[in-house]
Amino acid sequence: MRILVYSQVNAAQIAHSLGVPEYSYYFVLRDFLPVLRQLGEVMVVEVPELEVDKLYDEATRQGKRCVFLAFSPPHKTPLSLRCPTIPVFAWEFDSIPDEHWLGEQHQDWSHVLRHCRQAITHSGLTVEATRKVVGQAFPIISIPSPVWDKYQTARSQHKAWDASMSVRITIKSGVVLDTQDVALEPYMPDLDAVGNAVKAAREREQVQQTLASVQAAAEEPCRRQSLWGITRRYLGEWYLRAVREHLLGGAARSHGVGSALEVVPEQQQENMQPRNPVEPQHLPRHGLAPQPSEWELHACHVDLSGVVFTTLFNPYDGRKNWVDMLTAFCAAFKDVSDATLVFKLGHHEYQTALNDMLMCMARMPPFQCRVILLQGYMEGVEFERLIAASTFVVNASHGEGQCLPLMEFLSCGKPAIAPMHSAMLDYIDEQIAFVVDSWLDASAWSHDPRLAYRTCRHQINWASLVQAYSDAYSCAVHDPERYATMSAAAIERMRNHCSIGVAAARMKAFLNTTDSVSQ
Repeated sequence: MRILVYSQVNAAQIAHSLGVPEYSYYFVLRDFLPVLRQLGEVMVVEVPELEVDKLYDEATRQGKRCVFLAFSPPHKTPLSLRCPTIPVFAWEFDSIPDEHWLGEQHQDWSHVLRHCRQAITHSGLTVEATRKVVGQAFPIISIPSPVWDKYQTARSQHKAWDASMSVRITIKSGVVLDTQDVALEPYMPDLDAVGNAVKAAREREQVQQTLASVQAAAEEPCRRQSLWGITRRYLGEWYLRAVREHLLGGAARSHGVGSALEVVPEQQQENMQPRNPVEPQHLPRHGLAPQPSEWELHACHVDLSGVVFTTLFNPYDGRKNWVDMLTAFCAAFKDVSDATLVFKLGHHEYQTALNDMLMCMARMPPFQCRVILLQGYMEGVEFERLIAASTFVVNASHGEGQCLPLMEFLSCGKPAIAPMHSAMLDYIDEQIAFVVDSWLDASAWSHDPRLAYRTCRHQINWASLVQAYSDAYSCAVHDPERYATMSAAAIERMRNHCSIGVAAARMKAFLNTTDSVSQ
C-alpha cells in the first residue's frame, strides 16, 4: 500500500509557524508516521493538487492500493483528486458544521465528509457528532495521536518527585520572563499612584457635579419662557465662563480642567475620557512596547524547583483560557513561595501575548507564588527536561480535539489538572487527574465568521480550578504515595490510549474495512 500524507505546515516551516492556523496538524502527522510506515510506503506531499494524483496513477499501474491522508480540517481538504482522500482532523465541539456560509459549500463539513466517504479523528465525541449528521453507518474512527512510545527514554530516566529537586531548562532560542525577576517591576501596580488616581477622579467628579448643577439652574427658565429663556441661557453661559476659574480654584488647575466651557466635537471625546481610576498611571492602556534587549529570541535558561505546574498552548487561542489558569493559580498560592506555574507559549508573534499576561498579573493582588512565561520552540531533550521538571500538567480549556501536550505529559507520568469534557473524556478521570468542574455554554464553531450560535463549549468553574490547584499541591507535598500511584496510572492509561501499537492496530483495521468504500 502507498500512503500519501499532507499537512499545511511542514517540518521546514514549523519552528517559524507556531500559532498559525492548523499548525498543530504538523505534529499530529509527525506522530502518525511510525504507525503508517508499519502499514505501507509513506510519501509526504507538499502540494496535493500537483502531486497526489500523479503518485496515485503510478501506484495503480504498479498494482498498489493508494490512499491520501489529509491532516487538515474538512473545509481545507482537497476534493478534486482522483485518489481516495481521508481527512484526519481534530474537533472540540459537540456538533460539526452542517451548513455553509459566504457561498462556500466546503464549509459544510457534512458535504465534505460525504464526498470523501470516510474520515479519521481523535476522539469518541467527534465520532458521535459526525455520525449524528452523516449517518450512523458512516466510516469514521477515533485514533489519538500515538505519542506514548516516543517518551520511552524519558520514562526510563523518570525519578520520583522530590521537593528539593531543581532542574535547569535550556532554550536555544527563546524568551523567559519570571515574576521573581526585578525587571518585571515596571509592570506591577504602584499603589500610591493608584490611590492618587482614585482621589483625583473623585475630585473631578465633584467638580463636574457642581458645574452640572449650576448649568441646570441657569437653563431651567428656558423651559418656561422662550424669548427670556434664550436670553437667560446666554447670560448663564457667560456667567459660567466668567466665574468658572474662581469656582474651581486650585482643583481646576491641579487636575487640568480648562478655564472655560467648550463644546467638544463628538469624534474627539473618546480621546478625552478620564483614565480608569484603578489603573496604575504608569501602565499604558494599550500595553508596553517590548524592549528588544529583553524580548528578542536568544539562548536562555530557567531553573525550576518546588511544585511546578506546566501548561502549553497558543496564547491567542481563546479556547485555552489562560486567564483562568493564571488567576486561579495566583489565588490558590498567593502565600506559597514554592509553587510555580510555567506558561510554555507557542506562537511566532509572542510579544503582545507576553505583554497581556504581564499586564494581567500587574492588576492582581500581591502573590508569593512564581509565574514563568516561556516562549520558544522546544523539542527533543529540551522538551523532555521541561516535562521532567514539572510536577503536574494543567489544562483549563473550553474544549479540546485531543490535546497533545496533555497526552505527552501524562505519558511521562505527570498527573494532570484538567476538566472532563470534549476529547479529554476519553482519558481523563480522578485516577490520573484532579478534575475541574465545567458546564455547557452556547458558542459558535471556531472558524464560522458569522459567530452564529450552533454548538456548545465548556465553561470552567473557576473555584473548582482553584481547589484543584490546592489539592494537587497538597498531594505532591504531603501524600507522595498517592502521587506515585497517579503517576503510574497515567503512564498505563496513555499506553492503552495513544501508543503506536494501539494506533497501528486500529488504523490497519480501518483501512482494510474502508478498502471497498474507497474503490
